[in-house]
Amino acid sequence: MHKSDTFRAILRQPAARLVTISAILFVAIAWITVVWQVVEDRAAATDGASRENRGRVVAFEQYVQRTLESAQLAALYLDDRHGAAVRDAPAGAVQRFELPPYFDPAIVGAEVLDRNGRVRFSSYANTDSGFGRTEAFRRLQSGRAARVISNPSAQPDTGAVVLRVARALRDPSGRFAGAVAIAIPARRFVAFNVGTRYAPDELISIISLDGISLARREGNRVSSGEDLRGTLVMRQQAQAPDGEYWGPSAIDGMRRLFSHQRIGDYGIFVTSGVGEARLTAPAARRAGWFLVMAAALTLVVIALLMLYFRHLIDEARAKRRFDQMRDEFVHSARVASLSEMAAGLAHELNQPLTAASNYLALGELLNKGEGSRSEVAEKLGQTRDQIARAGAIIRRIRDYLAKGNAELRADSIDRTIEDAIDLAQGGNVTRAARVLYTPGQVTGRVMIDRIQIQQVLVNLIRNAEEAMADLPESRRVIRIAAVHASDDMVEVRVDDDGPGFPDSVLRQFNLPFISTKAEHGLGIGLSICRRIIEVHGGELSAANRSDGATVRFTVKRERTDWALD
Repeated sequence: MHKSDTFRAILRQPAARLVTISAILFVAIAWITVVWQVVEDRAAATDGASRENRGRVVAFEQYVQRTLESAQLAALYLDDRHGAAVRDAPAGAVQRFELPPYFDPAIVGAEVLDRNGRVRFSSYANTDSGFGRTEAFRRLQSGRAARVISNPSAQPDTGAVVLRVARALRDPSGRFAGAVAIAIPARRFVAFNVGTRYAPDELISIISLDGISLARREGNRVSSGEDLRGTLVMRQQAQAPDGEYWGPSAIDGMRRLFSHQRIGDYGIFVTSGVGEARLTAPAARRAGWFLVMAAALTLVVIALLMLYFRHLIDEARAKRRFDQMRDEFVHSARVASLSEMAAGLAHELNQPLTAASNYLALGELLNKGEGSRSEVAEKLGQTRDQIARAGAIIRRIRDYLAKGNAELRADSIDRTIEDAIDLAQGGNVTRAARVLYTPGQVTGRVMIDRIQIQQVLVNLIRNAEEAMADLPESRRVIRIAAVHASDDMVEVRVDDDGPGFPDSVLRQFNLPFISTKAEHGLGIGLSICRRIIEVHGGELSAANRSDGATVRFTVKRERTDWALD
């Protein structure tokens, strides 16, 4: 048998199927649990990071607002100090002023411009910052905004990159009269959490709604002026001004969790981003351990399952080898019994062949004219009957010696028992005992392998004869009976008048390989007889009577007959 056939045969066993299904379910549940834990762990890490990043962007927005408010306070001061001169006096030379020391140290410059963008008052020495020519000034001039923050530009006297926070000046009628611009270094706007060392994947930035990066800190590197128009960050800001999203950075392409907050008065928004790899690294390490443990557990289950199937395969091979040896032993026992039957066979065959020879001789004489045609035909017919009888004897012996596995077929229990009696008595030149059997007690047929049941009966008859060998010939009687044991079983009973079984044999009757040959003379042994009956779905048992012993076995009735009874 091929390994695949053996494996399929094993899987047909309920226990093997249960173990296999249980192992598969155990591994599946383990992996589902691990995957669920990994997903939940990652979700928890992401959720925690999201809350932290939202808190940071809110704090950053408040920091930027305070910086802008300090610039507005300075603008209000300059408006109060120089606004009237800009509104009423004609343009003249630029007047220079010093910033009061109580101003925010972040303010590095200031200037007051008239409605045409000309600088009237400045903290710079004889220089023009060029704010009057910027888009931010034009927005104030057109009335599109009351407050603006300019794109990054160079400080006239130092060259440092600054942002100008400006507000419009109005005359008493509300018309645009000029602007006050306060210069603050771009670096100051992202000097959030001073003293904190930023990781390379951490990002904060201020971006105008026009798509220009006003100030940006990535790790500890500060930059400004990047053009972000049409990028993911601008699309996300348009969809959700105070939202968050996962995505790549427009500058370095690193995937981050971004949170943003809009500052509508100035047309800007602030963002805070944290690298995905750093956020999920702890969860990824735990996920790695979970997956390793799940894989190891799977390998252990597979190894145990392989060992289990290896055991079953070895067991099946051993059983197959045992069955093969048993069949060979049974066949050898049948062949060996042929030597004991040889004398009986010669005696049995001699009778029909001698009679056939005599009938042929008489027929030959009658054919020469000493008898009628009908007498010749009668003798020839008798000759044919005797030859058929000899053929039947040979056929029964041949079937008995045939080797093969049990093939259960519907058959007559009466015919099976009668043929077994003929086979058993055919092995004796003189009959060792009388065998009594009354057919017709069982209706219908039984499901049996006729040759194997005959083998059991032959051995039981021969052993009963041996058990009664010391009795007088008149008392050597074997009684066989077949009766209905239940609706689906037939019982065959073999009784003898011998001394019975020893108690030690009866106590171990159902143990494998129990033999009574030395004590009671059971030919091939009870184990083989019991094995044959078990294959037929029945049971073999023995008991002592007051005047002998009884051996019983059961076989199944033909299923179609059960409904008829």
